[in-house]
This record gives sequence, C-alpha cells and structure tokens, in this order.
Amino acid sequence: MRTEIFEEIPVISVAGEIDHFTAKPIEERIMELTAGGEKYLILNFQEVSYLDSAGVALIILAIQKVNPVGGSVALVSENRNVLKILEIAGITQLTQNFAIFSSLDDALSAIRERKD
Repeated sequence: MRTEIFEEIPVISVAGEIDHFTAKPIEERIMELTAGGEKYLILNFQEVSYLDSAGVALIILAIQKVNPVGGSVALVSENRNVLKILEIAGITQLTQNFAIFSSLDDALSAIRERKD
C-alpha cells in the first residue's frame, strides 16, 4: 500500500489481495486521512487481484467517513472479480458520494470537478 497526493487529493493505492490479514493498514490510513480533514479519497484498486468482505468494509468505512462532511470516495478498478464482489455486496448501487472508475485519471477528474 502506498499513499500519494495528486493535486491535494489523496490516493491510496493497493496491490495484491485485500482480506482480513491485509486490511488493517489500509483501514488505519483511511482513518488517519479523514481524521486529518480529508474529504475526498481515491482508492486505487487497479492492482488488486482479490478482495473479501474486509475489502468491502474498507470502502464502506471510507464512504462513512467522508459523507458527513460532504466529501466523496472514488474507487479505481477494472478487475472483473473485484467488481463482481462489489456488485454482489451492493456497493455498485451506491450513488451518493461514491463512484467507480476504470482509470486513475478519470477518478481524479471527477474528484476535481466535485471539489470546485
């Protein structure tokens, strides 16, 4: 996991699998960023090959943290397996303060528009 800032927008990039064994550092980073006042987050899961309920919970946590302050979360992924799990969990039906993008550039553009 790494965190980068693009034009004042934090991007948490994760590679590999997200499960109960690997989710804790990601959760801590989301908590740290939102506690520090970040309203907009991008979760870059382009290199995530698998996620379980712990990964779904991370997305929900991020949404819950930014929602009260009028922020939003963008998820980046094209992995069919990851997207299928999100669809089954109902995450893809969320439209308020959350969107899924196929590229980091698209996610950054959407967040920039929302911030302005």
